[in-house]
Amino acid sequence: MLRPPPQLTVSEWAERHRMLGSRASAEPGPWRTSRTPYLKDVMDALSAVHPARRVVFMKGAQVGATEI
Repeated sequence: MLRPPPQLTVSEWAERHRMLGSRASAEPGPWRTSRTPYLKDVMDALSAVHPARRVVFMKGAQVGATEI
């Protein structure tokens, strides 16, 4: 039957579908949020189902912001 796709947060979608290549990661393969747990809240705040309308992400260098 036809049903709408499930509403996933960004981190849930990444866990199911995202693959990292050898150029983007020292550990190519499936994305695992557990490797960077500090990014989960930021990723989820960027989800369509999250109530936030503005997300401010203060970060240091090389902490994974490009991957979000």
